[in-house]
Amino acid sequence: MHLGNRKLELLKTAGKHRFRRTRSKGFVHVIVFAVCFLILNTSSRVLADSQETEKLDSIYKVYSETLEKGVTGPLIGYHVYWKDGLNIDSREKNLRLKITGKIMVDGGYIDADDELQNAFPDLDGSNIDFRKLTVSTYGLIYDTVDFKVEFDFANVRDIQDVWIRYFKNPYLRKIKIGNMKEPLSLEYLTSLGWISFMERALPIQAFSSGRNIGIRYDSLNPDKWINWGAGVFLNTGSFSTAGDGADQISNANGFDLTARIFGVPVYEENGKRMLHLGLGGSYGPRDADSDTPMQFRTRPESRLTDDRLADTGSIPGKRRDTVNAELAMVYGPLSFQGECFFVSTDADAEGDPNFWGYYAYVSWFITGEQRGYNKAIGVFEEIEPQHQFRPLKGEWGAWELALRHSYVDLNDGNIDGGRESNFTAGLNWYHSLKTRVMFNYIHAYVQDRALPPIENGRANIFQVRYQFLL
Repeated sequence: MHLGNRKLELLKTAGKHRFRRTRSKGFVHVIVFAVCFLILNTSSRVLADSQETEKLDSIYKVYSETLEKGVTGPLIGYHVYWKDGLNIDSREKNLRLKITGKIMVDGGYIDADDELQNAFPDLDGSNIDFRKLTVSTYGLIYDTVDFKVEFDFANVRDIQDVWIRYFKNPYLRKIKIGNMKEPLSLEYLTSLGWISFMERALPIQAFSSGRNIGIRYDSLNPDKWINWGAGVFLNTGSFSTAGDGADQISNANGFDLTARIFGVPVYEENGKRMLHLGLGGSYGPRDADSDTPMQFRTRPESRLTDDRLADTGSIPGKRRDTVNAELAMVYGPLSFQGECFFVSTDADAEGDPNFWGYYAYVSWFITGEQRGYNKAIGVFEEIEPQHQFRPLKGEWGAWELALRHSYVDLNDGNIDGGRESNFTAGLNWYHSLKTRVMFNYIHAYVQDRALPPIENGRANIFQVRYQFLL
């Protein structure tokens, strides 16, 4: 019995020391240790003869060998740990998976005037909804092929990024094949989790091509001040299920040849002072007889409503071409960003209508942080607060103020989709690298729309978002 108690104490001591040294393996160790502890504890109370002592010796030996071999030993087979997401590595590390997620919950109130209320009876009022419930899996196979699969369960199981590439070769790793964003627009390519406002600006929503199936090349040279990306894509649109996706691929109404070039002529002190310039374009032949003709429309920079205050309706035609220019500057906690768009069409509508739009905004981190920037792909990234939210220590996270004006003109020829001008004020509170709360006030002004008729309509939108990144 003495020997059994001694083994139990050694197990406890060994387990404690081992857990301190291998925190990344703690979850599996806790399971193994808990099972062994229960067996030992039960045995020490019930068993008292030499045969039971031999059982304790056997358990102690197995546990010791498991600790020595780690979580990739014969009893486990996989290394499961948490580091910027859930990581799963196979025993030989020929398969590695990282699973992450996004949770965004929106709530707010829309106060529309009588004209907009008559045009959109469901616009006025309060609403709360999940903006994002995303699960993303990144995988690496034999350090040779990597892939990404991402689903958004908040949007009818929307299939987002699904791509694969040959990772091992330094040239082929720049090529992705699958469903992904087309390389156009600084704000669209920046993740929704890191833009300064709750929603992207009006022209981004109206004119970006979104995600499509295709093949894309990115130069990925962070040491050079000029980089570029290009790709060819089927115009399939967003997928909600695999079945719908197959139908959309077979019924694609054209393709896009899209390219973007950007440069960072000024980049000092790890991005504290920088200048970004970009130019992009998309050539898009369309099937004029398709059941899914061209259409340009936009929500009022809010997902509290499904109503599009500016909307051209369906436009049958043979082509849509898009040109986009980008400008961004960072000077410490102060930054500026703007883009403009011009879209020309070869349409059945009289005069081949052309549309355009722009946005511009300024952002200021009251607490002194700066926006992160990725030089290889030319997009803004996460903001890491200098101090996390720890009120007992007098630390309140990071605070950002932002002001934006955006405009879109969807009137030309015999198309009267309307003109919309929005002013947005934003306040962002970053609790940590993974968590933030956003407050947006939007004043939307819509005019000159034919159907439904809107001459001068206005709406005030108050909305808040809680965002958590796994």
